[in-house]
Amino acid sequence: MVKFFTQSHKYDDPWQIVTLAYFLRYPNPYASHVLACDVISRTITEEGTLRTTRLIKKTGALPKWFPKGFVSRAEAWVVEESEVDPDGRIVTSRTRNLDHIKVMQAQEDVVLRECEDG
Repeated sequence: MVKFFTQSHKYDDPWQIVTLAYFLRYPNPYASHVLACDVISRTITEEGTLRTTRLIKKTGALPKWFPKGFVSRAEAWVVEESEVDPDGRIVTSRTRNLDHIKVMQAQEDVVLRECEDG
């Protein structure tokens, strides 16, 4: 079974604020489902973009269709790979699970870009 979902939203805030909010979402005291968040690598490319890889441990409810007894705790490690282009004002991010991939693979792709009208 494959499921795709796409969503688009226009924020009323400046690109800098939206980008900052995106990267401050984990860890924070209101995201109790996030147990740990560590930066694995952070580099500036020759093109002047910032590449970051973060390892995140999350917990939460399993889908109803998930096999019973397959895991004892609903915890999973995910990796987030992001790139910030400050000149082009674009953030791209891909988050994917590292655990339980034989049963379920989840991937989230995010693109944040400044609108032409600012």
